Amino acid sequence: MPTSKRSLPNLPLILVVLSWGFNFISLKILYHEMNPPTVALLRFSVMWLLLAPLCTFRGLSLRYHKDDAVRILVAGFLAMGVYMVLFLEGMNRTSPAEGAIILATSPVITYLFASALKQEVFSLPALLASFTAFVGVAIVIIAGASHGNGNLTGNLILLVSAVVWAFCVVFMKPLLKSYEATQLLTLSMPGAVVVLIPYSLSSLLHTNFGKVSGMGWLMFAQVSVLSGVVGFSCFYLGVKQVGASRATLYQYFVPPTAVFFAWLVMGKTLAPFQFLGLVVLLIGVIATTNVRLAAAKLSEVS
Repeated sequence: MPTSKRSLPNLPLILVVLSWGFNFISLKILYHEMNPPTVALLRFSVMWLLLAPLCTFRGLSLRYHKDDAVRILVAGFLAMGVYMVLFLEGMNRTSPAEGAIILATSPVITYLFASALKQEVFSLPALLASFTAFVGVAIVIIAGASHGNGNLTGNLILLVSAVVWAFCVVFMKPLLKSYEATQLLTLSMPGAVVVLIPYSLSSLLHTNFGKVSGMGWLMFAQVSVLSGVVGFSCFYLGVKQVGASRATLYQYFVPPTAVFFAWLVMGKTLAPFQFLGLVVLLIGVIATTNVRLAAAKLSEVS
């Protein structure tokens, strides 16, 4: 029985898993040649310069609908500004594997925000599953600190970044009824300027880009173009092709992929108890997601 038609729709999501999983390793390599503030503003600029023409090419308007501008810019301030600073600073202090595992809590935290704001129905099983996920993260952080794998401060910064990102997802959800995802991302980006300019400009101006190696630029291209623009576009293409529920399942593979790449490229591995934490986290995240999807389908039927 031919399989090409069945497998082709999944290729964009496979690329997402690989690019997002390797993104954590790329950053650690890139940090040997560029510091986090420089990466933040340079990455932001490249993404904006690529996303704006992409929207125009796809016929997506870059005009704000009436009364939406403030909300969209606040979303950009948080998602592309505050979150990005926290993410880059956290990754500068911890290991790629631990970073990927901690950020995998975002779907769980998103559910907690969504249920608190009445966007989703509260469920005790989902709450218990969420607690399970956080137990997994606690195991990873505590075991990492005891084995010297990661930095406690960096891990906590990343956990805060996951909270900020989850809030942004809930905050932006109503806007997705009126805007396509790539269009909304592009329109939100000016809101991040008020964060990134004070954080990054001085560092960017004092960076000697002539000393950045070919490998450094390759890693920057991965972080900004492949993981940023291409990864984001492929994810939403995958959502369009296979549906949001199946596309979400692919994200479960990002932490294990990051763990594998960290071992393959950098020789970094998790402590034994951290592997246990990863398993507990994934069980919690998958269970929370399944309960959310079941509740969503039930509400659609009723």
